[in-house]
Amino acid sequence: MRARGVKGNVCTFDSPQRVATILMRTIFTSLGPVIRPGFFAFFLTLMAAPAAWAQVVINEFDPSGPGTDTEEFVELYGAPGEDLSGYALVIYNGSNAQSNLVVDLTGLSLDANGFLLIGGPGFPDADVVIESTNWLQVGQEGIALYDADAANFPNGTPVTDEDLLDAVVYGNNQPPMLSLLDVLTPNGVQLNESAEGLADYQSLSRVPDGGAPQTPGDFILQAPTPGYSNVLVCDGGQIALQNPANNEVCTDASELVLIQLSHTNDVPDAAFTSVVADAETGLIIAAFDGPAVNVAGMGDGVLEVYGISHDLPLVPATLEAGQPVEAIEGEGCYAFAFNSIEIIGETCDPPACDGGNVTDASGTPSALGCLGMENAAVTFGYTSEAVDAEYIFVITDEAQVILDTVGFPQYDFTQLGVGTYQVWGSSGLGGFEASTLEAGGALDGILGVECDSLSNSFLEVEILDCASASFCEEIFISEYVEGNSNNKAIELYNPSPIAINLEGYHMETWNNGATEPTNTQLLEGVIEPNDVFVIMNALAAPELYQAADIESQVTWFNGNDVIVLYHDGVIIDQMGEFGPDPGSPFTVDGGAGEMAEYTLVRKANVSQGSTDWEVGQYQWDVYPQDTFDFIGYHSATCTGTPDMELGFAATDLYVFEGGGVDVVIQVAYPLQDATVVVDVVGGTATAGEDFPGVFPLPEFSFPIGLLNDQSFVFAAINDEDPEGEELVELAIEVTSGDVVLLIDTVTIHIQPSDLTYPVYDIATVRSVDFVSGVTDSLGVSCELRGIAHGWNDYPSGLQFTLIDSTHGINVFSPLSDFGYEEVVPGDSLRIRGTIAQFAGLTQIIADTVIYEGSGFLTEQPELVQELNEDTESHVIRLKCVELVDPAQWTNSAPSFEVDITTGGDIYTMRIDANTDLFLTDPPIGVFGVTGIGDQRDFDAPHFEGYRISPRYQSDLTEPVDASFTVTSPWNLLDGDLEIDNLSTGASSYYWTFGDGGTSDEENPAHTYTEEGVYDVILTAYSQDGNCADQVVVEVDVIVVSVDELDVEAKLWPNPTSGAVMFESNTTINRIELYGLDGRMLSTYTPQQTRFNLDVSGWPAGVYVA
Repeated sequence: MRARGVKGNVCTFDSPQRVATILMRTIFTSLGPVIRPGFFAFFLTLMAAPAAWAQVVINEFDPSGPGTDTEEFVELYGAPGEDLSGYALVIYNGSNAQSNLVVDLTGLSLDANGFLLIGGPGFPDADVVIESTNWLQVGQEGIALYDADAANFPNGTPVTDEDLLDAVVYGNNQPPMLSLLDVLTPNGVQLNESAEGLADYQSLSRVPDGGAPQTPGDFILQAPTPGYSNVLVCDGGQIALQNPANNEVCTDASELVLIQLSHTNDVPDAAFTSVVADAETGLIIAAFDGPAVNVAGMGDGVLEVYGISHDLPLVPATLEAGQPVEAIEGEGCYAFAFNSIEIIGETCDPPACDGGNVTDASGTPSALGCLGMENAAVTFGYTSEAVDAEYIFVITDEAQVILDTVGFPQYDFTQLGVGTYQVWGSSGLGGFEASTLEAGGALDGILGVECDSLSNSFLEVEILDCASASFCEEIFISEYVEGNSNNKAIELYNPSPIAINLEGYHMETWNNGATEPTNTQLLEGVIEPNDVFVIMNALAAPELYQAADIESQVTWFNGNDVIVLYHDGVIIDQMGEFGPDPGSPFTVDGGAGEMAEYTLVRKANVSQGSTDWEVGQYQWDVYPQDTFDFIGYHSATCTGTPDMELGFAATDLYVFEGGGVDVVIQVAYPLQDATVVVDVVGGTATAGEDFPGVFPLPEFSFPIGLLNDQSFVFAAINDEDPEGEELVELAIEVTSGDVVLLIDTVTIHIQPSDLTYPVYDIATVRSVDFVSGVTDSLGVSCELRGIAHGWNDYPSGLQFTLIDSTHGINVFSPLSDFGYEEVVPGDSLRIRGTIAQFAGLTQIIADTVIYEGSGFLTEQPELVQELNEDTESHVIRLKCVELVDPAQWTNSAPSFEVDITTGGDIYTMRIDANTDLFLTDPPIGVFGVTGIGDQRDFDAPHFEGYRISPRYQSDLTEPVDASFTVTSPWNLLDGDLEIDNLSTGASSYYWTFGDGGTSDEENPAHTYTEEGVYDVILTAYSQDGNCADQVVVEVDVIVVSVDELDVEAKLWPNPTSGAVMFESNTTINRIELYGLDGRMLSTYTPQQTRFNLDVSGWPAGVYVA
C-alpha cells in the first residue's frame, strides 16, 4: 500500500436537481483494499508504469448498482503530481443529455503514482468524497473531464465537447445513447458494465493504465482497483464446481472425497488456494493448494468453499483450522473469489448402532399422565439410522438410575407412582449384556453385544395425582393457519363428551411484543362434543373461508404475535411467549416449523391446552403454507394412544423437468407394523414420457415404534417437447396395519424447462370477458417483457407488477424467486410463464425470470377518479382523499385495508407489511395517494374489489388537516374574536367569517360589528398545494354591555337562595338576566325604582343582570 498526498479544502456543491456534498480532505493516508461481499483485495504499489505520461484521462469507473455494489467511484490517471486546477469532472444524465453533477478539481493534484480517486460514502479516504449515494448511476450516463471552470456546468447544462479532455458513455444492458455518444466519444461504443453478468463485482478499467483519450475500446471488465494500478497481479475471479452433482457428497465415502473447482479470473498465473469452512460459523475446516478440496471426514453439515488468488504466500497462521475465513491475510496481493460455493456433506453409510432420539409417539419431547388412569400408559417413539440393531427403551429416574426396560414402545407408569421420569433409548447390535439392564444400574453402563449407542435425548414423563379421569374437559386451540396473504384462521376443539357453551370464553392477540391486547374476540355459541369452532380472517380465500364460524380481527397475526384463549379471565391455552417483540416468528416443534407461513395442527395425543410455550411448541404437527386439508374437523384421544397415522408431508410439490423432488411420508403413533404402497391415481403427465414408469413403488415399511420418515425422489423427465405445466397425483394405499391416513394424496407439479414461449405485449394477454370478468388468456404460456414496479409482495417466492408500454400485469411465483432476490423498480425483465387469474387479478405464473438491466424509467402515475379494470397493475394516483375511519389502520400483517374517500366516492387502500408504510400512524387529514392498482374479487363477475396499494411512505403526500376553535358566544364589545388555529400540514390558509370578512393569515384577527350567528370557515392548503381541507365552526356574537349612566343602583341579598331586591335612584325601565355562557335568560320591565325578583326555583350558579 502507498501513501498519497492530497491537497484541497472542504466545499459543498448543491443543485436543485441533485444535491451532492463533496469533501476534499487535506490528509496523507493509505487507501485500503476494496471490500465488498465476497471480495477482498490488497494491491501493492510495485506496478509497471509507462515511461512517459500523456494527458489526464478517466482511468476506471464503477457505477452504483441495485444489488451489493454500492461503492461507486471514478479514477483519474496521468503524470504524477500533476495539478488539476481548472479541471472539472461532469456527469451527464442519459435521459436528457444534460449535466446533473459537477466536481471542481481546483486545488487537487494527482498523487505520486498518478492517480486521483473520486468516490462515494463507501470510500471515506478518497481524494474527493461525494456524500450522497447513487451519484454515479447504473446508466445510461456519460462521464466527461474538461479543462474548464466548473461554474460553466450548472445542473441542466446540455452535453458539449468544448474543452473536452476525455469522456466515456456507459449503460447496463441498455441501447446506445446516441445523444451522448455523438458528442463525447464520436465513433465510439457505449460501455456495458453488465456484459459479463457480474456488474456488482466488476468495474470498467483501462488496461494498461492511461492511454489515448476518448478510446472506450481500451476499457475492460475486471475486479475494481480504486486508486491503484489496473494491472492486476492477483484476481479473485469466480469459482464453480467442475461437476455440479458435487453440491451434495458423502463425506464418509472413502479417505479421498475430492471436489474439483474451476477458477476463472484475469490473472491466471497467480497462485490459488481453496478453503473449506463451516457455512454456519464461517470458521475454517481445512485449506488446500489449487482448485480442489478433499472433504473426507468432514461429517454432516453445510460446507462453504472459498477461492483466494494471491501472488505471494498467504499467512499460514490465518489458514489454520478454527480461524475465521474473513481474517485470512496474504504477504502480498490476495483477493477472494467474489462467490463461494455451498456443499452439503452427509455421512451416507448407516451406523451399526444408533441410539437416535426418543420422544413420545407423536414426536413430542415430554408427556403427562394421571396416576391410575389410561393416560398413565405413555406411548414412545424413536428415530434411528441403525435399523438392523435391537432397540430398547430404558425407564430411569431423574438421576438416570435404571428403573425398568421394555422393548414395546409403551409403558404404564402407574406402577412407579407420582413423579418425573425419563425414557431413554439404546441401540445394540446382537442384543445387550443382560446384567447391564438390571434395575438400579447406571444408564451409561448399558452394553451391547457387538456395539451400543445411547439416544441423544430422552422423553420426560410427569405422572400426576389427578382429580378427574382425563384431561379432556376444556376446549383448546386445535389448528392455526398462517398462509399466503389473508389466509389466516384459528380452530378451537371440544375434546369433552358434553357440549360446551362459549359464554365466558374469549381470545386475544398481542401483536409485536405489545403490553396489552391488540385485538379481542368474545366468543358465543356452543361447541358440540368432538366438534370445532373456526375463527376466520374476513379476507381469506374461499377454500379456507368455507370452514368459518365467525370472522374476527384476532386473526390478524403474523407469526411473532401471542395468541391466547381465556375462560372466565384465566388463560387456558397459549401460542407464543409474552415479552418483547422477538423480531422473527416463534419457533414450532424445535425448528420444524414456525408460527408464520405454516399450517399447524395439534397432535392427536394432546387433550388440553398449554400455557407454557416451551412445552406447547412441541404439540403441533407442521404442514406447508396454505394446507387447508384439516380445517373444520379435529380428533384427539384422552388415553394418550391415538390410532397410528400416516400421510404425505405436503399436498403439493413442484419440480422442473429434468429435476427431482423428495416425496416424504410421515408417521405418528407407530404401535404396530404397517406397510403402504404409493401409486399414480391421476394427473395430466404421461408415465414413461414425463416421469419414469416405476409406479406403484415397492412397499414402504413402518416398523413398530420407529418414527423415521420414509421418502423417495420423484424424477421428472426432460422430454424436450414444448409443453406447459403437467400434473401427477400420487396416493397412499395401506396394505397392512390399522392406519389412519392424513394427507393421502400429493400433487406433483412438473414445471416446463423446454417450452417455446411466444413473446407478447402485456395488453395481448390482459383482456377480460366483458360479462364474467374472467381473463381471456387463461392457460396461455408466453414471454412478457417489461419494467419491474412495486415491491416483492411474496417474500417466500416472488410477486410484483410488470409494466410495458401497452399494459401491466401481476407476476407471481409460489415456487422460487429464480435468483431475482430483490425487486428493484426500474429493472428490465423477461418473464416466462402461464397466464392465470386470482380473485379477479390477472397474473403470469412465472417459471423463468431473466434480468436484462436496471435504471429504466418507471411508469408515471396517472390521475384517476375511478378504480376499475383499466387501473389494475398500473401506477395510479388519487388526488385528495382522507380516511373514512382511522381505526381501520390496524397495522395488522401481512396487510390491511382502509377505506378512503374524496368526500363523494369511497375507495379501498391496501397497506402491505412489506412496505415502509407498515407500522406507521394513520394519516389524519386530506392527502394524495399514489400506488399500484390491484384487485381482490373472488366471485364472478370479477368487476369489483379494485384497490390502490401505495409502495412507500412517499406515495402518501403530507396530509393537511384543517382544525380550529373559537370562543362562542363572543361578546362583540370584547374586540377581536379569539381563534386558536390547530391545523397541521398546511402551507397556507383562507378564512371567511360569515360577515363578508376574509383573511389569509395563519392566526387572523377579526372583529364583528353586529350581533348574530356566523359560520367561520377555514380552508387549509397542503404543502404541495394540490389538496385542501375545510372546516366550519359556528360562532354566536352577542352584546353584553353596561351603559355609562349617572345612576346609583344596588341589589341585595347577594348571594341569595330566595329573592333578590333591585333598587335604583331613578326608575328602572328594563332588567335583562344572562347566564355566564352569554345566553339571555329573561327580561323584566319594573317601571319603578324598586323590584323584587323571586329566584327560589333557579339552579345554583352565577348570573349577570
